[in-house]
Amino acid sequence: MTKQNPRPRKYASDAERQAAYRSRAAEVCVRLEPKTMTTLDSIAAEIGYTRNELMQSMVKFGLTNRDWRNEGLTAHKRLPRYQENPMATKPPSAAQLAARKRFAEMARNGSLNRKRQIAAKKKAADAPKSNPRKKTVSQKISQLRHEGYPQKQAVAVALNEQRAGKVKRNPSSGMVKGYAVVCMHPKPHTVAITTSMVDAKKIGQDYASRENVQVAIKPVSVHKAHFA
Repeated sequence: MTKQNPRPRKYASDAERQAAYRSRAAEVCVRLEPKTMTTLDSIAAEIGYTRNELMQSMVKFGLTNRDWRNEGLTAHKRLPRYQENPMATKPPSAAQLAARKRFAEMARNGSLNRKRQIAAKKKAADAPKSNPRKKTVSQKISQLRHEGYPQKQAVAVALNEQRAGKVKRNPSSGMVKGYAVVCMHPKPHTVAITTSMVDAKKIGQDYASRENVQVAIKPVSVHKAHFA
């Protein structure tokens, strides 16, 4: 249902409305010392106003209670200006101009990008590589199964060796969510792992009552081949 007498639009577009809103108040960027900023934040938090509202009130108070044109600035340490930095106002030397020209030419002809690619390849080649001879968790479980270990014990041994850095983590593909039963005494070690929280709790309770130790259930990501 449409309105009978809709109010006419004040602005032709949303961009025009936003520009009119921003023009109502000027935005000023002020550089302050860290301790001054900390003091402003502390006062604003105590009185329950924002820092912006506090600074607006302080500016209005200062304009009302001081003749700035005749009395000048207050005695305070002035922050350094960009124009006072000799390096900012010093004209570039002939060597700097030549270097800038070479850099611009390299950027135009693509040699700069090629140099960056060569440096990235060299960095990747110099990076330490993982040991390719390390077995993955799945390979370690298969080895233990061939040696006669039960499935749950083989999984627990493989995960413990993974935490110790003796075997590599499985690839991310084929990973499923599981629950590990971890014995906390004398040091944390995995007792069993399953895909069901109910089964993990039951295994943990049986193990805790049988061994008289404390156990914990922790979520883990395990390859689905472990449960095959």
